[in-house]
This record gives sequence, structure tokens and C-alpha cells, in this order.
Amino acid sequence: MVAYKLNPLKVSFIGLLFLLNWLLITPVFAAVNAQVDRQQMAEGESVNLTVTLSGDDSGKPETAVLEKDFEILSRNHSSAYSFINGSIGSSDTWQFSLRPRRGGELLIPAIKVGKTTTTPMMIKVKKVAARSGSGGMPTGDIWLEMVAAPESVWVQQQTILTIKIYQSVAMSQAQLSEPKSDHAVVEKLGDDKQYQVNDHGKNWRVTERKYALFPQQSGTMTIEPVQLDAAIVMHQRGYGASMFQSTKPLRVLSNKINIEVKPIVSLWNQGDWLPSSKLMLTETWPKGETFKLGEPITRTLTLQAEGLSESQLPPLPLLLPDNLKSYPDQPVLHHSLSERGIRSSRQEKIAIIPTVPGTYILPAIEIPWWNVNSGKIELAALPARSFKVVGTLMTPVVPPAATSQPVTAIEAVPSIAMDKKESQWKMIALFALFGWIVTLLILLFNAVIKKRAPTEKKLRTYEQEGFKQAKGAFLTACNIHDAKGCERALISMAAIQWPNSAASLHAWHAYNDVNLNQALRALERALYSSANEAWKGDTLLTAFRQLDLNRQSQKKSDKKLHLPDLYPEPLAKTISGD
Repeated sequence: MVAYKLNPLKVSFIGLLFLLNWLLITPVFAAVNAQVDRQQMAEGESVNLTVTLSGDDSGKPETAVLEKDFEILSRNHSSAYSFINGSIGSSDTWQFSLRPRRGGELLIPAIKVGKTTTTPMMIKVKKVAARSGSGGMPTGDIWLEMVAAPESVWVQQQTILTIKIYQSVAMSQAQLSEPKSDHAVVEKLGDDKQYQVNDHGKNWRVTERKYALFPQQSGTMTIEPVQLDAAIVMHQRGYGASMFQSTKPLRVLSNKINIEVKPIVSLWNQGDWLPSSKLMLTETWPKGETFKLGEPITRTLTLQAEGLSESQLPPLPLLLPDNLKSYPDQPVLHHSLSERGIRSSRQEKIAIIPTVPGTYILPAIEIPWWNVNSGKIELAALPARSFKVVGTLMTPVVPPAATSQPVTAIEAVPSIAMDKKESQWKMIALFALFGWIVTLLILLFNAVIKKRAPTEKKLRTYEQEGFKQAKGAFLTACNIHDAKGCERALISMAAIQWPNSAASLHAWHAYNDVNLNQALRALERALYSSANEAWKGDTLLTAFRQLDLNRQSQKKSDKKLHLPDLYPEPLAKTISGD
């Protein structure tokens, strides 16, 4: 084995080289830099802010100072390392997409990154005046237009809002705000339509969306501009372009609209105000004009309207002569949506039971309404209807008169004895006559009960089926959070619960239950408020079930309960089981 001996001079030289190399490979001092891709822009546009941190430091930008004047749309971060001329370099880069919250001169303040801070910068945001009125030639890459037809309406008359989005570039993640206005009900009409147009030599792809708007207050109504937030797809060309598409955020505002809303005409004193372009009243009646006594006659009335919601249609008048009993079914409300607006209907079925034979005349029905096309009062009417009822009533049987007996001579007796004997016979005769009368009344009562029993049983079954259907609709509407469906079901249930009073949501407040009243008010806000609150049916369903349980337990302990039952007796068990 050969032994090598280290040379002290060589060892010193190698150590010196390592020391020099360590001194050369030292990191540079930390530095931070911030810059924007442009310093002038218009309202709604975005600006890109890039912050770069290099050197021996760590940390990330504290962006809370930006949120006062800017909306941060996106954030990206990347890191890089380098070794140049014996020096190690590292850097971190953050990119922020900022949208100014207002116009004017805005300051991008100093941003702290680790132990260092950036230099403040000023940018200028040009204010864009909101377009008033519709019309004009589409400009730019995205153009938004809103039109109302008609622009002058009466209170509660329907007007159609049409919003058109013109685009000449591809966009993604598009979100369009809903049109809003105080004292108005707005409902979207169907699905969006898309088509191509050529305007001034430029091809546009148009997306069209329609709304039905019902102003609830007279005066000038302003529809503020709707807002479109989207990302424009930027196409990269050339060698080395990214395989992924880059996007640029964009915000576009439409024009605003002023609608003149006229008050209810001064000569109107006809009850419910019904401004419509068309309103019809039709009737369905069984075949024939002669019916049997005691059998139900089903009459169906249907009110149809264009430009009115189903909640605006009033209950139909029920005018019947004496000796006719009526059993109305719950009304069936329906509406359909099209680009022309809302078409609604209200259908009411009534079972009529005649109690006495004879000829009856149902009076004419007239529903006044305001024709928005002609500006005149018109009537949706049904003529009077007559029909005949045949049959016989059960009449009491009169006992045969006592036959006269020949008078025979009797021996003369003292006058006192004769008077006593005649008095006894009179008492016996009166007692016998009273017995006959009681017997006849019992027979007559049993006969009437037997004749009416099938009809009353049929009517109870009819009401039970109607309530069961309304209950099922109520449970379904609560579970899927359908506010309008829930309103229709509750009105139907109220019509069966209280047949002698007007059916409405307000009828359920009669129970004076705190939880139920709060749930009903929440439903009413969701139906009639312009805030477009999201409605959940769980609270209302829980309130109804809890009220039913409380009232069932209260029935057992308090027999002096004055309020009506929550559900009719044959139907009380149907709701709590679901």
C-alpha cells in the first residue's frame, strides 16, 4: 500500500478557493417593485397590477389597503430562481386584476410585502354617464340595450322589458343583473333567445331576455341600468402561445328607462281594477235543462285574462236564488309565460243542490275590466240561465177521519155523571191524536234523512278529496320552496275550511299563532315584495304542523275552545301524517 503525503501549500490553496466561492455566491439584497399595465381607463374596465419581490426576503402583499377603492377580481402568484455569474437569485410575482369602484383619480397606495413596501401610483378612471332612453348604434365589443313596451301604462298594467346583449367577441362567466324598480313586480318570461344580426357592417351575436313588469304606483318609474359582468376571451397567436385561453374581465351597463304610470281612471267605481288587453268569462254546464230533485248540478266558471297575473283575478260572484244550496270547490289558478307576456286563468267549480222542485233562474254575471288598448270600460259577462227541477217531496200522511156513529137513545143520568164521562173521553181522544202526530213526524224525519244521506255523504267525500289535493299541493310547494304554489294551495284549503267567507292568505291569521303569522308574513314578502327574497317553505310547514299538534292537545284539555278547528273534522288527520 502506497501512502500519500498532503502538501500544506496545496491544502491552503484549496481552502482559499472555497472561501472565495462562498463569498461570491451570496444572495442579493431584497427589493420590491409594483407596476400597472395602464394608467387611464373608463369606468367598468379593469387594470392589472403586478408586484414583484426579489432578493433575500419573504412574505406576501397585504392587499387590504386596495379594497377601499378597488374590487379585486383575481389573484395569481408565481416564483422563479436563477444562478447568474455565481450569484443565486430568487423572485416572487403577484398579479392582481383590479376594477375601480368609482371614477376620477384614484391612488394605488403603498403595499407592504414582507419587510419592504411598494411605491404609490396614481391612475385616472374616466366617468361614463349612464345612457338614458333606448336606441343608438351598438359600439365596442359588448353592448347592452334595454327597451320597455309600452312606455306609458296604467297602474298594475303589464309592460314588457326586453334586454338585448350584443357581442362581437367570445365571452365567458357572464352574469346579468335583474332589472329593479321601487313599487313594481317583475317576473322573467321564459328562456333566453339567441340570434345573429348585422348592424352597420358588423356581425353581432344577440342574446335576448324578456321580463313582465307590473307597476304598483302611479307617477314616473325609473328602471335603473342593468349590469353585465363577463370575461372576454383573449386569443393568443404565434409560436409559444399558451395552450390555455386568457381572459379579460369586463363590466358593461345598459341604458336606463323612464316609464310613465297613469293612476286608476277617476270614473272607475267597479270594484277590482283589472287593466288587461283581453278578458273573457266562460261557463261549463251539464247537458239538458231538467234535473232531478236532490242531485248535485256542477257548474264551472272560468275567467281568462291577458296581461294579468293569477293573483290579480278576483273571486267570481256566486248569486243563487232561494232553495238552492251551493258547495264551491277550491279555485284552480293557472298562468303561462310567453314573449308576449303573462296569460292567467281562474277556474271555479260549484256543486248546486236544489231542495225544492220548480223552475230556477241563475242571474247574469258581469265582470267589469279596463281595456288598455281602447281605454274603455268593458264587461266580461254570462247571460242568465234557467233550469227546471222535478221530483216530489216527502209529505206527511194524514190519519183517516173518525167515522160518525148513529146516535142511540140513552137513559137519562144525572148531569154531573155525564159531564165527568165526557171529559174522560176527550182526554183519551187528545192523547191518541198526539200519538199519531208524533209517529208521523218520526216517519217523515227518517224518510228525509235517508234521502239526503247519500247526497251529504257524496258532498263530504267531494270536500275530502278537494282538501286532500290542496294539502298535497301545499306540502309539495313547501318542500320545493315554491312560494306561488304555496299561496294557491293555502287559498284552496281556506276555501274548504271557511266556505262562507272569502278565501285568502289573510284568513289563516285568525288563529293568532305567532309562528304561523311570522311564516305567513315571510311568504307574503316573498310574493309581493320587490326585494326578490329567497323563500324557504320549511318554516311555514313546521308552523302548520306545530299549530295542529297544539290545538289537538288543547281540545283534550279545554272543551270551551271558541276558534274553529284548523282542519274540518273528517280531514284533520290528513295533514299531520306527512
